[in-house]
Amino acid sequence: MAEISLLTPYKMGKFDLSHRVVLAPLTRTRSYGNVPQPHAILYYSQRASKGGFLITEATGVSDTAQGYPETPGIWTKEQVEAWKPIVKAVHDKGGIFFCQIWHVGRVSSYGYQPNGQAPISSTDRPIPAQTHHDGTVEEYSTPRRLRTDEIPNVVNDFRLAARNAIEAGFDGIEIHGAHGYLLEQFMKESANDRTDEYGGSLENRCRFALEVIQAIVDEIGADRVGIRLSPFADYMEAWDSDPEALGLYMIQALNKFGILYCHMVEPRMAIVDGRRQIPHRLLNLRNAFNGTFIAAGGYDRDEGNKVVAEGYTDLVAFGRLFLANPDLPKRFELNAPLNKYDRVVLAPLTRSRSYGNVPQPHAILYYSHRASKGGLLITEATGVSDTAQGYPETPGIWTKEQVEAWKPIVKAVHDKGGIFFCQIWHVGRVSNYGYQPNGQAPISSTDRPIPAQTHHDGFDGIEIHGAHGYLLEQFMKDNANDRTDEYGGSLENRCRFVLEALNKLGILYCHMVEPRMAHVDGRRQIPHRLLNIRNAFNGTFIATGGYDRDEGNKVVTEGYTDLVAFGRLFLANPDLPKRFELNAPLNKYNMSTFYTQDPVVGYTDYPFLESSA
Repeated sequence: MAEISLLTPYKMGKFDLSHRVVLAPLTRTRSYGNVPQPHAILYYSQRASKGGFLITEATGVSDTAQGYPETPGIWTKEQVEAWKPIVKAVHDKGGIFFCQIWHVGRVSSYGYQPNGQAPISSTDRPIPAQTHHDGTVEEYSTPRRLRTDEIPNVVNDFRLAARNAIEAGFDGIEIHGAHGYLLEQFMKESANDRTDEYGGSLENRCRFALEVIQAIVDEIGADRVGIRLSPFADYMEAWDSDPEALGLYMIQALNKFGILYCHMVEPRMAIVDGRRQIPHRLLNLRNAFNGTFIAAGGYDRDEGNKVVAEGYTDLVAFGRLFLANPDLPKRFELNAPLNKYDRVVLAPLTRSRSYGNVPQPHAILYYSHRASKGGLLITEATGVSDTAQGYPETPGIWTKEQVEAWKPIVKAVHDKGGIFFCQIWHVGRVSNYGYQPNGQAPISSTDRPIPAQTHHDGFDGIEIHGAHGYLLEQFMKDNANDRTDEYGGSLENRCRFVLEALNKLGILYCHMVEPRMAHVDGRRQIPHRLLNIRNAFNGTFIATGGYDRDEGNKVVTEGYTDLVAFGRLFLANPDLPKRFELNAPLNKYNMSTFYTQDPVVGYTDYPFLESSA
């Protein structure tokens, strides 16, 4: 059997690694109040192995370092104490654990800053609104340019954070000098327009980062210090006209400090003939560095094994693969299948079983039946107010009682590892007096805001129902909108209502419905009219509309969509992803039980593969 280079031992300074598979730092946004939580004990210990090397999620060095929700810090005594049992759990399994410390700089907004102040940066130029890799849109506040005399204070924040990390029991720290955050804002010319000794020349632009390294090395020793760099990347509008020169300058400076390792990010990979192609631009930097070199950026088992075998890198950091596979080194050893987030989505389906507009306990079974690890589920359409109703026994989310009723349903999905979004709607004129409070007329416009209740019942997000002729679409389409104010007439005006809602929320994905399919020679034909819209959208794209296994597989393979939502097939087959995997027979869908209010029949009684065999 050929040697698996990724799984060979490696000596990193005083640390004896049993393999070369590194857990990359991954922001997890689960450190409530910026304090690491007990659930992180399980997360990190699951990924620990004897002699395995783990790097924490990015951890703030001060209260001004924050730019994302619920990210951990290490500047207070409470945070240090909270890290200790997490570190101990990794050490108990024989792992080596480094804490990545960062300051986000201008990648922030007033809401994350103490007293609502401006974020600090190398510059006073803000980052334009960004669409992240997951499709979410983030707006950033105008930063305040650090005065020259303030910079030593930030350097000291990094020094104290490193000291605190050692007190918490970490084996060392990784300085986050990549991805457009504060250190890189100084290093890269696109984000540094300073005229003092921290701006202008390459030497000046790197001065701040090198002062941080010097302070940390003086505090805890070079043998416990690593750094992450991304000279070739352009994250957060941070780019450089000569990234290789920047990288080499930093490498040569790092050699003088004698730090333990350099963790370098590849340029963005490309997809060629359906396979990832990693640019492999790091060789000159790797050859110039005297310490341990870690490469990151889209590697899989084969590619990682190859670059270690060829000496291109010493270690390889894995992010998403390690996230989905806590036992990744063992899977690499056995060449075992890897968990992956499936692309089969439960489409929203009106179920008419929420008596009194309150979700019922039988929904726990319905949704948990269809949940799977990493699978995305979208609830049935859920009313935003008492005027939003137009069908019998549909759920709402505008009262405390409804919010509390959703919580155990959401928990059941999360307990199976599912991702759960709540679809919210207002039916508008698709209603009658009987569904409206006090028998009033249905409304066709409203000034009610989208409720914030979904933030408090555990859902991972919300889907706004802007389709199928309901209120938002009544505004958007000219056949239902005869208004003469700023919400009617032109295309811009007709879309104003829905865009006002979106502007307050930001957006992760677009879930688009195909035109009605036709039947040709006894087979369904899906029109496939969404390609231009899919290509124009920057986020995750979900297609729906009559897809089956073969057609869904085809459109994902061809890049026509990222995910496919299934309605009736998922309703009749709670284990649909498993049936697709095995190409197993499907239960037939029963239309006669679709809109009934029975809590079992047509709801939770469709058989699973095992029981129908």
